[in-house]
Amino acid sequence: MASPELSRLWKLAQVDRALIEIRTRAAALDVGQKLAAEIAALEKDESQTLVRDLRAELKDLEWTQQTIQEKVKKIEKDLYGGKIVNPKEVQNYEKEVALLKKQSGGSDERIMELWGLLPPAEKAAEAVQKKIDEKTKELAERRKKALSDKTLLEQDFKKYTAARPQLAEAVKNPTLLARYESIRQRHAGLGMAEVTKRQSCGACGTNLPERTIQLLKDDKIVTCESCHRILYYSEGLV
Repeated sequence: MASPELSRLWKLAQVDRALIEIRTRAAALDVGQKLAAEIAALEKDESQTLVRDLRAELKDLEWTQQTIQEKVKKIEKDLYGGKIVNPKEVQNYEKEVALLKKQSGGSDERIMELWGLLPPAEKAAEAVQKKIDEKTKELAERRKKALSDKTLLEQDFKKYTAARPQLAEAVKNPTLLARYESIRQRHAGLGMAEVTKRQSCGACGTNLPERTIQLLKDDKIVTCESCHRILYYSEGLV
């Protein structure tokens, strides 16, 4: 059975371990970085770009067609309304109308082609968008959970941080406390380790010799020969 002083130090060590675990869990919180990267990649998918390009081209061509039709309509109105009577001028306007109609015919072909290309492209883009929507929803849920977990971790961190000074003050042996703090700083915040049922160090797993176990039973302050943490021995071995 450990001495009261080592038991008090062990309580402090348990708080330090809890603080380390909280920091580790906070650093490992999944806020959806992978999902966000997947969404960004999907948003750059060629199907999305293709639909945007096809729609933009179709819109431009339809606007061009409308402009040509309005221009042809105006010229024909002037020609057949008796406004233009000069033969040479009539001939020039007729040539212009012919060129406009030829241009319109080329645009019509491309518009028809675009109308054929758009449906399958839109279907592919919709499939990608569905994935984006699903992953966006999942990302929102993931971030909501991460925020909730973060809040709980912060509460626990404050609780243990507030409890630590009193536990440190409860250790009446300043030399022992200083030794513990020194070891803790060198070993990632863990200055003590509990002896396991297999008589090994609970921190590094090193098997402890019988002489070490006997010293612990005699309430001596002993460190692990491998990791040099202060060993804690109790009847309820882990």
